[in-house]
Amino acid sequence: MKRLGDIVVDQGWLTATELEQAIRDQATSGMQLGAFLVHANLISRDQLGIALSEQYEVPFQTLDPDYIHPQLVRLLPESFTRRRSVVPVAVDGSRLTLAMVWPGDMESISETELMTGYEVDAVICLADDAQRLLDSAFDKRIHARQTAIDMRFAEMASRQEDTEEDWVSAEQEDPVVQLVQSILIGAVHAGASDIHIEPFEPRMRVRYRVDGVMQKVMSIPQDSEAAVIGRIKVLANLNTAENRRPQDGNITIDDSGKRASYRVSVIPVVNGEKVVMRVLDESSREFSFEALGMHSSQIQRLKELLNRPHGMIVMTGPTGSGKTTTMYSMLCSIDSTTRNISTIEDPVEYRLSGINQVQANNEFGMGFANGLKYLMRQDPDVILVGEIRDHETASTAVQAALTGHLLISTLHTNDAVGTITRLNDLGVDNFKIAGALVASVAQRLLRKLCPHCKKPAKINQRLLELIFEGRVIPTSIDMHATYFTSCGCDVCGGTGYNGRIPIYEILTITPAIENAIESGLPSSRLKELAISEGMTELALSGLQQAAIGLTSVEEVYFKLTS
Repeated sequence: MKRLGDIVVDQGWLTATELEQAIRDQATSGMQLGAFLVHANLISRDQLGIALSEQYEVPFQTLDPDYIHPQLVRLLPESFTRRRSVVPVAVDGSRLTLAMVWPGDMESISETELMTGYEVDAVICLADDAQRLLDSAFDKRIHARQTAIDMRFAEMASRQEDTEEDWVSAEQEDPVVQLVQSILIGAVHAGASDIHIEPFEPRMRVRYRVDGVMQKVMSIPQDSEAAVIGRIKVLANLNTAENRRPQDGNITIDDSGKRASYRVSVIPVVNGEKVVMRVLDESSREFSFEALGMHSSQIQRLKELLNRPHGMIVMTGPTGSGKTTTMYSMLCSIDSTTRNISTIEDPVEYRLSGINQVQANNEFGMGFANGLKYLMRQDPDVILVGEIRDHETASTAVQAALTGHLLISTLHTNDAVGTITRLNDLGVDNFKIAGALVASVAQRLLRKLCPHCKKPAKINQRLLELIFEGRVIPTSIDMHATYFTSCGCDVCGGTGYNGRIPIYEILTITPAIENAIESGLPSSRLKELAISEGMTELALSGLQQAAIGLTSVEEVYFKLTS
């Protein structure tokens, strides 16, 4: 049998020198060579599959849970499939296709044939693919949901000959009505931020985004897709006959006294219509710095900034990084009885007591730029602008900050220093940026390690080098602290994580930084200056959370480099 490394070199994917270096790095990682090569982005997953197929002389198969029914996987006992790393993936007549991480394991093949009565055809698969498929097939929650879904649609199929009057009178008991209700309520109970309903073949897929990660929760027969989408459109007051144009709407429901809202977006795709719903759980939302999990020193710094009579505070970060929640927490920390606080947002996600909130609407001349001009006539002390997207909004925001107002807004940049570059790109002069900006706050959300199953782990030196992009690793990082890594248990659903925590990079504009902005200092030099002036960069902030056991180094690496 050829060695995997030799095959990779023969294929021309790595040189012999690169392979030797990879083998040295792999030896300290504790990973199999193939998994390490993919992890280090030296080869792709498909290339690894091709190499393994050549090594073991059996076909390679990618395992997609959407195309392999869980009942097929459950032909074998869970303990056996996990112990032997095997997964039944297809049946054709008397033959069973068995995906194996180690296709040379003849004992597993023989036992499978005895237990199932099928003749086995082995294919090779990647270990993480097999693990993911087994987790999906044997997840008790998903299995229970899916069984209920299948039963509901079997019931619906048996009603096809009922009269129209029968359907109307039984609307509340209709399987589709119950299904959509369970999807909406289930997202709230799961702590999901978004619901994705996707029309794939052979079954429509429903996924929740929990702690920033997509999780499949159920699949629905494709012939019922129109009924499910139609029910959601009815709840959101959308046009049920329109399936060629995007539509937006809102749903509000009450469940046992708890109120939840959903921002609905429907868009045509090649297989039908995809629905994404942003979950806004109004009953459990608390806007405060303490609820965010912010460090006391960061809370003190932000409160000092918010006490300023004028200037601009900018939140930066990608979509879904928690910027809006932090800005709402800022507003709620300000005394709204003594200061006039107004916002213009698109959309207004949560209603805040004592704060005047305006919904942006371009069709009626109330975009961010025009809306901000109108708010300026309302005698405001504090203004929140949902996002700075263009030159007009940027210029108006800067002008408001320079003329006696405290303005809070967001920009999409990678770090706090990027705010200066982005405002400059939008046509704002450096001297105005230096005069208006009082702080830039970059934010990310890291998944919290599950306290029930996290386990100690040595800090990965290679990951630290990648996180700091080849720069010198700060001496403030405690290399001797007890770091932890994810494991997975029933409490966290096998993910190893439960909940999220924010990390911040707060750039306060000091006189030295103000002079540097006016002189047009490059971003790299500006970042060095900011660190010397006391800014804690995102990477260090994340590793500080890892050092106290709240998250993992791997999670910091993933969030800051992907």
